[in-house]
Amino acid sequence: MTLPHNCDAVRERFSDYLDGDLSADEKKKLEQAIAECTACRDELDELRRTLGRIGNIKHHAPPAFVDSVRSQIRQRSQGRFFKRKHLLFGRVPFEWVSFVMILAMLVYYIVMMRSTPTDVAPAP
Repeated sequence: MTLPHNCDAVRERFSDYLDGDLSADEKKKLEQAIAECTACRDELDELRRTLGRIGNIKHHAPPAFVDSVRSQIRQRSQGRFFKRKHLLFGRVPFEWVSFVMILAMLVYYIVMMRSTPTDVAPAP
């Protein structure tokens, strides 16, 4: 008497089985489960056929495909994505604003330190 198996658990192992990533013991158990269950066997055969069809696809995207997709996105989103950026008047990155602020504070600190009187004696 064999124990019933869980088809979902068997199906989850199909990729590992086809890739050869199972240990010998796991492979033997999976092959036994596939041999006993026609639903799992049919599912594995369908997966093999699908992977074979995908592997036979030889079509490549046309050369202007990416530009076409970008222009459609730009058109449909009114320029929110892939917006043309201007060098001087576009958006200023946060990092640059932070850098300028830190630099301004450093200059202010240096100017204030130089203007502070240093020859003042403490009160008696």
